[in-house]
Amino acid sequence: MNWLPRLGEELQDRIRIGETVYIITSFSMRSGVELLKSSLRFAAEQGADIKILTGDYLYITQPEALNSLLSKHPSIEVRLWKSKGVSFHPKAYLV
Repeated sequence: MNWLPRLGEELQDRIRIGETVYIITSFSMRSGVELLKSSLRFAAEQGADIKILTGDYLYITQPEALNSLLSKHPSIEVRLWKSKGVSFHPKAYLV
């Protein structure tokens, strides 16, 4: 899967220059937060409007990932979709 590294690099680059960053994902994991953390922090320091929505569907989201997202910058808004067993599997990055 050669496209995965390019997706991560492209997201990092776009987030760093974005004025608005909206991320909606089914799950949040430490590895993904680690990949984007410096870009998110940089964009937030530049005044970008950053909102992240992730879910608890299938209990895959890692609490450590949420805590890490919340600690990146006080202006980054992070919300958790409580699925109550309903399928929640989006993947959208709007920059």
